[in-house]
Amino acid sequence: MRKSSIGKSDQGQTIVIYALIVPILILFTGLAIDAGILYVTKAKLSTAVDGATLTGMKNLPSGHTTAAALAADIFDANYGPNPPTPSITFPVDQYGDQQVQVTATAQVHTLFMRYLSQWRDVPVVDTAVATRGKLVMSIVLDRSGSMTSDGGETALVSAVPTFVSMFDNTTDEVALLSFSSNARIDVPIGYNFTTPISNAVSSMVFTGGTFGTGAGTRAIQSATMGAPMSMADAQNNSVTVNPGQNVIRVLVYFTDGLMNASQDTFYCGPSAPNTLLNYGGYDSGTTVSFLDPTCSPSATGTGCTNESGHISILDTCNNGCSSSTGFKYDAAGDICKNASGGNVTTFLSQQTGLQTAFTRANVTAETQYRAIQTAYAMRTETVPTYIFTMGLSTSVDPSTAAFLAQLANDPNYPATFIPGQPAGEFFWIPNCPGATCTADLTTAFQTIASRVLLRLTQ
Repeated sequence: MRKSSIGKSDQGQTIVIYALIVPILILFTGLAIDAGILYVTKAKLSTAVDGATLTGMKNLPSGHTTAAALAADIFDANYGPNPPTPSITFPVDQYGDQQVQVTATAQVHTLFMRYLSQWRDVPVVDTAVATRGKLVMSIVLDRSGSMTSDGGETALVSAVPTFVSMFDNTTDEVALLSFSSNARIDVPIGYNFTTPISNAVSSMVFTGGTFGTGAGTRAIQSATMGAPMSMADAQNNSVTVNPGQNVIRVLVYFTDGLMNASQDTFYCGPSAPNTLLNYGGYDSGTTVSFLDPTCSPSATGTGCTNESGHISILDTCNNGCSSSTGFKYDAAGDICKNASGGNVTTFLSQQTGLQTAFTRANVTAETQYRAIQTAYAMRTETVPTYIFTMGLSTSVDPSTAAFLAQLANDPNYPATFIPGQPAGEFFWIPNCPGATCTADLTTAFQTIASRVLLRLTQ
C-alpha cells in the first residue's frame, strides 16, 4: 500500500511540473523566433541605409535633391518588399565638411510577443552617416609643343572642365599648374575654382619642351616658377588642416611624353651669383637648351622670344658644353663663369652626387630621378598625397608607362609599388591623335574623379 501511494504521488507532481514548464518553453521558443525576425530586419535595414548613404555621397555633385532621390532608390532596392521611408539629410560636421545621414525605422509585427500589448509592434531603427572629407588637389598639365600635334590640346580643353565640375566649389580647394619649357601656377589653390580653371585651360599656348619634374631631394628653387610637381605640393600644403579633420590631398599629373628639362641655380660670376635656369628641353639627339624660367607665354603667344616665339632659349650646346664655349645665361650673351673664372660646363646631379656634363641623356635621367624623389616625399608627408598620372601618345610606350606608374605608386606595377604608401593609379590614353582621343581622356579623368570621391567618404 505504501509503495503504490508513493508512485501515484510522484506521477501527480510530474504532471504539475510539465504543465508549468511547457508554457515557459513555448514562450522562449516564441521569443527566439521573434528575435530572429528582428535580427533579419535589422540586417536588411543596415544594408539599406549604408547603401543609401554611400549613394547619396557619390551623387552630391548633382545637388541634394538628386542625391536624396538616388539614395532613396538604392535604399528601397537593398531593403526589398515593403520598405520603410528613409529620412535623408545633409548636415555638416564641426569642420564644415559635408555629411549625408540616412535614418530609417521598420515596424516588425511580432508573432508571439504580440500577446503582450506593448510588444505587438517593435520598431527597428538604423542610422548611417558618411562624411565627405575636404579635397585639396593640384592638377598639373603638360602644355609642351607636341600637344598640338598629338590631339592632347583639344582633348584637355574638353576633359578638364568636366573633371573639375565633379567636385565641390565651396568646400574643396583646387589649383591648376602647367609646364612646357618652364612651369607656372595658372590658378592658385582655393575655392570657386571651376570657371577659372576652365578658362585657363582654354587659353593655354602649347609649345616648348617638357619641364615636368620635381625639385627632388633639394628645396624648391622658386615658389612661382620652380619644378611643377614641387610647386603643386607647396600649393596643397598651403591649405590649413585642422587636427582631426578628414582631408584628402591629391596630385593629378598629365603629360604626353617623358619629362626632359630640369632646373638649378648656377653661380655665373660675381654679378650673377644666383642664376636660375631650366636646361634640357629635347626628347632626342644631343642638344641641351638653357631656358629662361621666367618666360611664360600668354594666350596670344607674346612676351617671349625664340622657339616659335614662345619660350626664351638663352643658348644651346651639343654633347655637353665645352670648357671653351660654356653657355650663355642672359640676353646680353654673357657666359656663365664659376668662382674660378672658368666656364660652367656641368650641373650637380642629385642622382649621383657628382658634377655631370650637360648631355641630353644625363639631363633626362636626372629629371626623372628628381620627379621620383618628389613623388616619394609627397606620399610620406604627415598628410600624404594620392598621385594619379596620365600619359597620352599614339601607342603605349613601356618605359614611359613604367615611369608614370612609379610616380603614382600604382599597385598594378609591382616592380615599383611601395606597400604602406598611398596607392595611386596610372592611366594611358593611346590612339592620339584619333577619333576616340578626347573621349578616352575624358573617361580617364572621370575615373580619377570617382576614385577621389570614394576616398573622400569615410
